[in-house]
Amino acid sequence: MTHRFVTMMMSLLLMIQLTLPLQTVLAEENKPGVDETKELVQKGLTIFEIDKEVSRLNEQDAKIVLQIKQNEQDITKQSSKVDSTRKHAANVMRAYYTGDRDSIWMLLFSVSSFTDALRMFEYLQMIISNDHRALTAFTDSFNKLKSLKSELETSRVELQQTKDKYLEQRERLVKLQEELDKQLAVSAQASVIEAQIKSLNDQWKSEGVPLFREYLTNLSAAFRELPQYVTKENKFMDLSSIKNPVITISDADFNAYLHSKNEQLQNLNFQFADGSIIARGQKDQIKITIQGRFLLKENPDMNEVRFAVDKLEFNDFQLPDTTIEDFSKEFQLGFVPKKIVSYLDVVSVETKNGTAVVKLKLSL
Repeated sequence: MTHRFVTMMMSLLLMIQLTLPLQTVLAEENKPGVDETKELVQKGLTIFEIDKEVSRLNEQDAKIVLQIKQNEQDITKQSSKVDSTRKHAANVMRAYYTGDRDSIWMLLFSVSSFTDALRMFEYLQMIISNDHRALTAFTDSFNKLKSLKSELETSRVELQQTKDKYLEQRERLVKLQEELDKQLAVSAQASVIEAQIKSLNDQWKSEGVPLFREYLTNLSAAFRELPQYVTKENKFMDLSSIKNPVITISDADFNAYLHSKNEQLQNLNFQFADGSIIARGQKDQIKITIQGRFLLKENPDMNEVRFAVDKLEFNDFQLPDTTIEDFSKEFQLGFVPKKIVSYLDVVSVETKNGTAVVKLKLSL
């Protein structure tokens, strides 16, 4: 009996020893590493930003629907006005076509005195003025109706584009949320990661967004005034070809210019690379990165150098394309040399080896 009991206990201990390592391995497998945790937190930030875009598109959709409704009401009213002015204009045109106005002019020859002639002439002038107003009223009302219909068509196209974009971003949002939920469901630290996601999103909303807006607002003003700065400093201008001057500025000089323009830009630094530009800044515990490139935007009257943003990072987490698009609509980063020097227009721009090269042409 004792021997059997000892044998059972030994078997039980052996099973426990075999099971413990397996449980430990399973726990380790479910415990995410640093890279995986960052990926999940990154996904949480992306979802947060895309959700904002979905809400914005939904609001925009509602505004366009109201705009279309108002536009349709305006068209109904304007159509009635066109019908009214058309009748009056048609009567005027009929009178000229049938010769009724000619017979009125013949009355001038039937007057017996100069005073009657003046009165008759004033009367005829009044008729002509009324005719002119009638024709002008019809033309104006008809043109306004055409304009309203064109606006309505534009609004309908815009509404469809907004709906398509909404559905696209909504589908993207749902897919990302499902992926995140599945990954968290098998993670041993799901609650910890969820807390990190919330913390990052809150920090981005309360500190990250205001800091980006601060930088972009001041950068927008500094970019606009850049041509005035570089054209005043001889070291930036190469006038060896009078017809095709060249501006060359290093990233060090560019940073010095930015820092002198605004103290809020003093902790932001640009680096010019081959075909790309990287700006890094830090304020307290917030780090931001803006990556982009200079593009030439050709316009009929004057060309513009535009800084196109390709990538945004907040505390080493990448922001989605929706955030980039939103900031790009709000803040225009670029400069137009011709606005400062009317006879100089830009023809090309490039960055390489720590310098930006802007080629101009003389246009008198």
